Amino acid sequence: MSDVRQPPRKRTLAAVIGAAAAAAVISFTGGNECDRACVARGGLAPFNDTVGAHVQTVCFGETNVPMRRYTLPECQQMLSDSLAGYAEAVRASTPGFDQLTPGQKVAAIDYAYNRGVGAWRSSDTKAGPSVRAAYIAGDFPAACEVYMAWARVKRAGKWYDCSIRSNGCYGIYNRRRAERAACLGE
Repeated sequence: MSDVRQPPRKRTLAAVIGAAAAAAVISFTGGNECDRACVARGGLAPFNDTVGAHVQTVCFGETNVPMRRYTLPECQQMLSDSLAGYAEAVRASTPGFDQLTPGQKVAAIDYAYNRGVGAWRSSDTKAGPSVRAAYIAGDFPAACEVYMAWARVKRAGKWYDCSIRSNGCYGIYNRRRAERAACLGE
């Protein structure tokens, strides 16, 4: 036996939430971040995400990697690795997470990936109801409806309703509808 200690291995997404839920959240989030048309247009190259904070983004919504063109397998691995981190954070901050349905897990992890772990953990109801608080309360399907309260974006200090196409964020509205549906098991 060696005396050399190895750094702890990062857990895979499947290890955190199970293989079926892992496959579902990769497909769900990947499709919401960059669909086939996006990939065909070169979505694997860096682009400016104009919906939210105007940040440089690459692949399936990655913002904390070198901004260069990646291959599809590289992007898929990054997505899986990133989702594992988000899944661990959501799981650690949500009592009862392991008892959730696969769809409820998928919706929660996708929401945290899209809005950030801080937004998931937030219990600040000044800006709107907390999805996490609703999950912890265990009041399903009412908790699933809370996703729709976050079908909006904040730009220059003003909130925009994404259900209005002219606000330029209709994809967020569709994503919240999809999260709601996944949470409800539809």
